[in-house]
Amino acid sequence: MDAEATNRELSARPASAETSSEDPGLSGVVPFRFACHRCGHCCSGGAGYVWLEDGEPARLARALDMTESAFVERFVREVRDPRTGARRPALREGAAGLGRPSSGAACALLEDGRHCTVYEARPEHCRRFPYWDSVLSDPVSFEVARSTCPGITVEPSESMRRAAFKALDALYEEVDRFLAKVRPVCIQRGVCCHFEQAGHELFATALEADYAAHHHPLQAAAGDSDTSGPSDIPGRCPYHVAGKCTAREGRPLGCRTYFCDAGWESVLQEAHEHFLARVREIERSTGYPAAYARFPALIEARLSQGALDQPDAPAGPGKQGEQGEQGEQGEQGEQEGRPKGPSRGAGS
Repeated sequence: MDAEATNRELSARPASAETSSEDPGLSGVVPFRFACHRCGHCCSGGAGYVWLEDGEPARLARALDMTESAFVERFVREVRDPRTGARRPALREGAAGLGRPSSGAACALLEDGRHCTVYEARPEHCRRFPYWDSVLSDPVSFEVARSTCPGITVEPSESMRRAAFKALDALYEEVDRFLAKVRPVCIQRGVCCHFEQAGHELFATALEADYAAHHHPLQAAAGDSDTSGPSDIPGRCPYHVAGKCTAREGRPLGCRTYFCDAGWESVLQEAHEHFLARVREIERSTGYPAAYARFPALIEARLSQGALDQPDAPAGPGKQGEQGEQGEQGEQGEQEGRPKGPSRGAGS
C-alpha cells in the first residue's frame, strides 16, 4: 500500500473513542475501551518506533515554527522497519533535540514527561494508538499495549463482575471490622482528599474503580471540588463535592485505610498492603482484568466512556481516607511503535 492510500485508510478510521459512538476497541480480539489519562507512558520508556508518513515532517515543523529541513535534521532518523525490511523515517528518542538533557527512550518531542509539544500536529501513528491493527488483532500485542497504558480497560463479563463485586463487598466489610478494632481517629476535615495539598495521590485497581462507578454514577458525573461547579483542579477526586466525599459506600481501599492519626500510620500502611494483596487475589480468582492507576483518572475514564451499565451488586460498607501504592507496569514496547514505558504509583 502506498503512502497516499495509507493516509486515506488512517483518516477513515476513528482516532479515538471520543469521535466514535462505539469504542473501536470493543471489536478487538480482546474487547476493550480506551480513555486517555494524559500520563505520557505511550510516549516514553520501552522500545519502539513512531513512524512518519509523507507530509508529516512538514506539518510537525510548522507546529514548532521550524523549517522542514531543520526539523528533519534534529528530530527524524531513518530506521529499518523490522516487519518489512524497508527503511522508513521515524521520530528520534531523547530530549537533546529540544535542547534538554536526554530522557532515555522518551520521544524527542515530549516535554516534562507528559506534554507533547506538537500534540495538535502529532503523527497519525500517535493519533491511532491504541487502535493499531496489531493491538486489535493480536492478543500478545494487546497485552503489551495494556501493560503500558492505564487508559485501556478490558470489558469484564457480567458474571465476572458480579462475582468480583460480591468478593469485594466481603473484603470491605472485613476492612471495616479491622478499623473498628484499631479505632484510628478521623476528624473529617477532608484534607486527605485534597491530593495536591496533602502531597499524595490516590491509586486504585480497575476493580475498585468499577465498583465505585457502579454504586455512585450520578454523584461522580456531577462531582466538583469545594464549589457548586466542576472542579478545575487537576487530579482532584470527582467524588469530592463541597468538601465532602459523596462515594462513602463505594470508595476504594486507599481511602478506607488512610487516616491522619499519626499514631496508627505504620499499622494502617501494613494493613493496606495486606488488603491490597487480597484485592489482587480477587482479580486472579475471578479473572477480573487487572489494572492499577490514579483513581480520579480511572473514574473519569469510566464516566466518559459511559461504561456504567453494570449488573446489580450487593452494597458495600465504608469509612474515609486515602493512600497510594506502587504501580505494577514495567517497561514494555512493540515493534509497530509505542506504547512504551512504566507506570508508577506514589504514596503519601
